[in-house]
Order: sequence, then C-alpha cells, then structure tokens
Amino acid sequence: MRRGIPGGVGPPSGPIPPMRPSLTPLIFLAVPALGQASEETLARYARGVFAELEGDLGGARTHYEAVLAADPASFTAARKASAIQLADDDLPAAAKTLRGFAVGHPDRLAPQLCYADFLEQHAPHDADAQRAAEAVLTAANERFPHHPEVFTRLVNVHENRARRERSLAVFNAQFEVAEAGPEHWRALAPIARTLLPAGSAELRERLDLVAANLVRTGIERPDMARFASDHYRNTGRLDQAIAVLEKHAAAAPDSLALRTRLGLLLLSAQRDPEALEVLHKVLEIDPEKVIAHRSLARYYERHQAPGKALFHHAEVLRLAGGDVAQFTAVASRYLELDRPHEARLLLEKARFDHPDDPVIAARFAVATLRDGDPAAAARLFRRAEALAEASGDSAALDALGPGFQIEFAFSLRDAGDLPEAEDRLRAAIRDIPPDQSAELAQALRALAALWLDQHKNRGPAASLLKRADALEPNHPETQALLERTNKSESHPK
Repeated sequence: MRRGIPGGVGPPSGPIPPMRPSLTPLIFLAVPALGQASEETLARYARGVFAELEGDLGGARTHYEAVLAADPASFTAARKASAIQLADDDLPAAAKTLRGFAVGHPDRLAPQLCYADFLEQHAPHDADAQRAAEAVLTAANERFPHHPEVFTRLVNVHENRARRERSLAVFNAQFEVAEAGPEHWRALAPIARTLLPAGSAELRERLDLVAANLVRTGIERPDMARFASDHYRNTGRLDQAIAVLEKHAAAAPDSLALRTRLGLLLLSAQRDPEALEVLHKVLEIDPEKVIAHRSLARYYERHQAPGKALFHHAEVLRLAGGDVAQFTAVASRYLELDRPHEARLLLEKARFDHPDDPVIAARFAVATLRDGDPAAAARLFRRAEALAEASGDSAALDALGPGFQIEFAFSLRDAGDLPEAEDRLRAAIRDIPPDQSAELAQALRALAALWLDQHKNRGPAASLLKRADALEPNHPETQALLERTNKSESHPK
C-alpha cells in the first residue's frame, strides 16, 4: 500500500491557466457547494473532476487536495479528497484527511459519521481503528445525544468488540428521551432484536414501547404506521393492528397502500362489511390498485358472487398481466356468459403480453367473431393457425381443434366465404370424437344451416339434423332447423 506520492502533494506554484470557454458550463454541473470558495478554487475542483473522468488519478488527487487546502471548511472537498486518495491506493492518507476534518469540526455530525463509517468499512479488524471509531462515536453521542445515526453505530461498535453491557447501556438510554421523532423509535427495533433474547418478555415490552411511540409520533407516515401495525399483527393482536391503520388512514387519507392493507386485515378479522367498504373506496380513488382488485376477486369467489369475482380477476390481468392460462380462463368465462366484448378487450391485453401464443390468438379470434366483427375475426383465425403450426406445440394444436374450426367456419360464413366455411365444418365433423356429443351436434347444425341458407342439400341437411337431435335431444336450434327442412319439402322451389 502506498504511503504517499513522491514529490509531495501540494498545489503547483504559479497561476492556474484559464479554462477553455467551452468547458465553463460543465464546471457548474460538476462542482457542488464548496462554501465560500473562490473562482480559482472552483476551477481547480472542476479540473479534478475532468482528470478523474480521464483516469488521471494523480492529477485529480493534486487538484482535490489543493481545493481542500484552499477551502478547509468544505466537507465536500474533504470527502472528495479522501475518496481519490483511497482510489489512488493510499488508505492512510484517506483516513488522515477524514480524521483531520472530523477533529477540526466536532460540532458537525456528518464528518464524525463519515470518519467512523470509513474505519468500520476499511479497517474492521484493526483494533486501533476500532478504538478510534468508538472514541469518535462516543464523543458524537455526547454532542448529539439520542441521534439514531449515532447510537445505532455506537451499539454496533460495542457489539463488534463483544461489549454487550455497553451496548445495552446505550440502548436503554434511548428510552429515557422525553421527546423524540419516529426515526428515533424505529431505529431501536432492530437493536432490540439483536440485544434481547428472542421471545422474551423484555423484548416484547421494548417493541411494544417502540410501536406505541411510533403511533404517537409518526402515525401519518406509511412506513411507521406499517411497522407498528405489523408488530401488533405478528404478536397476535389483530384488533390493535387494525386500529393503527385506521388512525393512519384518518391522518393520511391519500395513503392508499395502507388503506388496502387495512381492508386485508379487516377481512382477516372477519369484519367483511367494513373490509368491502374500505377496498371499494380505495378503487374509487384509484381504480388501478391491483392488490385491492385481487383481494376482492378472492373474496367474491369465496362468497359465491362469480360475476363480481370475474370483473376483479379481469382487472388484475389488465393491470398486472398474467400467464396464458389465466387470460384464457377469464376470457372463456366471459364468452360463456355471452359477454364477448369484455373477453375481446381482455384478450387484446393478453395478445400484447403474449404476442406469439397461438392459444391466446385463437381465443382472441373467437371473441372478435362473437363481438360482431367477422372480417377481422377471419384474419385472426388464420393468424392463430399459422402461429400453432409454427410452434409445433401439441397443446397449441389442440386449441385449434374442432371447436376452433367451427368458430372459424362461422367467421368465414359471416364474411361471405361459404365454400371454405363448408370445408371447415366437414373437417370438424370428421375430427370430433364421438364422446363430444355437444360439439358434434353443434357442427352438424352449423353445416345443415349453411346448406339451408343456400337452398341446397335439403335431404342431407335433414339427415344431419336428425343425427344432431339424437346427440342432443330437443335442442331448440335443431328443432327450428328441422322445421325449416319440413317447410322446404312442402314448398319446393
């Protein structure tokens, strides 16, 4: 490790040459506040920045050390000088710079913490360095009593030196503070878990004090309210956990994440009417709260309200996405309920998330057809077939089975391509297994209807309808088509 740079580190003699005008605007971007630094000092700092960017550590170090010498009250300059000394592989010089600034400015907290952190990070196993860190933090604790940035570090130093009694003394002293903000109390929780036996009454008592003081001093802050609420919930006091979130919601009405959390806890407490009111109110304010939608979807599923559950499941998918199975399940449910427009909108999102998935493409084609757009549907059916063939996936090919072919035929019929519609229906009838009687009857009716609409094949159409009636007795559509064949036979053209 280098102990210094040969030739010294002082500023060069003579005036600093003026900077190029093109670099002047960059100075002000590169230079942070440097106290009452002169223009020459600012220019020197900027040169250090440029040298550092160019990889010239020696040059950058020379400039930064000169800036600190010219502006010894600038903590920015001290930190920059120590950082470049460390980068230049000169740990003793970096430590000396930070130590000197901390000693010279005992009433400024940031330099004390920076020096202590430096020692902890770069010399954690050096006894002298750890004693120095302890001395710095002990002095800082006297000047800045009960400051969480100080006492947390001081406890850590004592723990690293196996001085539990000193750690406990610092820790216990923090509970004697008459007035302290929420950061003070929040910082004590992890220390308590480190110093006190797990599951002990003393640990619970201390954490209860932390939670109570967080509610008292920081209830309007989501992080503090969440911590206190979680503490009560994790220790079996659900009503107190709920009460904390209710106070928070009253103090911070726009805190929707914790309002949603409140709704979940109310559901856990079986206070369903209150929970539903909270969750629906959240969605009135922000309809895109995914957790609220997901919670309501699960609730309505459990309480036999499938229509409401379906809406919230769809919203979750619209907002957060999902896998192919999730999209197709919800879209298929919409189609079963004869709500093709909702299915089509959802599958638009699914197609965006899974652009090359043939199953999504197939369901999207069906939804588009049933939504009244046969021309677009015909194009989408062809794309689904192309994607399935390109994938070679057996599951994708199964999705394009007889049911798909029947729907495809409907789109072709509605788009006016009657010959291909007939071919696809014939193929579907051949491929449908005998045990799928409903699907086979549907295909038979569709082909018969196609012939009757063209005033041809009346006899074969009647035969198809009789087969369909045997598969699905007394189906109203089959009966209506049979009546058409009877009328056609009575009044032949």
